[in-house]
Amino acid sequence: MAESTHPIISLQDVSVTFQSNGKPLNAVDKVNLQIRQGDIYGIIGYSGAGKSTLVRTINLLQKPTTGTVTVSDQDLQKLSTPKLRNARKKIGMIFQHFNLLNSRTVLNNVEYPLLSQPIGKPKRQAKAKKLLELVGLREFENSYPDQLSGGQKQRVAIARALANDPDILISDEATSALDPKTTNDILKLLKHLNETLGLTIVLITHEMQVIKSVCRHVAVMDEGKIIERGDVADVFSNPQQPLTQNFVDSSANVTEALEQIKADKSLQNLSKNERLLFLKFKGQATKQSLISDLTELYHLSANILFGNIERIGATSIGYLIIILSGETKQLADGINLLNKNGVQVRLIATGKKGGEK
Repeated sequence: MAESTHPIISLQDVSVTFQSNGKPLNAVDKVNLQIRQGDIYGIIGYSGAGKSTLVRTINLLQKPTTGTVTVSDQDLQKLSTPKLRNARKKIGMIFQHFNLLNSRTVLNNVEYPLLSQPIGKPKRQAKAKKLLELVGLREFENSYPDQLSGGQKQRVAIARALANDPDILISDEATSALDPKTTNDILKLLKHLNETLGLTIVLITHEMQVIKSVCRHVAVMDEGKIIERGDVADVFSNPQQPLTQNFVDSSANVTEALEQIKADKSLQNLSKNERLLFLKFKGQATKQSLISDLTELYHLSANILFGNIERIGATSIGYLIIILSGETKQLADGINLLNKNGVQVRLIATGKKGGEK
């Protein structure tokens, strides 16, 4: 589904302050956030960044200390208790640990949120069966949670979260306990629900792969603040903050590769005509034969130590770690060529002096 330009979620100057050992702790610090209807919006950050606290303000499970929460054009803080209860029904949530009722069958778990609704058992169970079919688990309706795999349990949790026909689905680290293949399957399911039901999905995660797989927009959180935000491809292809850069490098295995290369003693004593470089290519630059051009135009030699290319949204991003060898003037000209063609060049070590720049 194409997202609307209208925000279905709007947080204005939202702060959440707790008391820790008699001192105030700003878990969320003056956050402004708008999420458009029909979007898949990722919020990424390490543990303790304030992600889960922030997302719990969306349905007032966590009341803000200050600020305004508007969902579907309703100021939630101004609603009466019955109206807030109804508003919350339109915001489904799934969690890392599924939170299923082990004493109930899969079907009973899915229909559980409907027990308080004025509908008869046949209609209630028919709806639950339809939701199980939607998540690919119709044949497990009479099973119990402890008979299911982790991925199947999460699908049950998703079906249950859809029981009240929500407009918004919040996923709070819902894939972090799953293996990579199962995570990918769950993310595909969430994307399918977004496209077919028009669900607005908010994904809370510390995993870059989750953001890259399905999100259209992203906000990066650190110490209760949003430090960077925007279109996923834009933010992660050209990160402005060191934390965002860390997420990108770790996801592309760049961080691990750099550590291994720096630890290699044979690479710690480069000759004076050698440069250890980290290159980052974006978009069209990934399709050009720039490394070959360095050899042909400047008689430089490139020894590739690491290479990777990945796709974020519609943008390709490539990474290379190379030892570039040649005369000093040609080295400078070659690096200048790379820069002119949109390649980000980071000098890691040079000559016998070496060292991080």
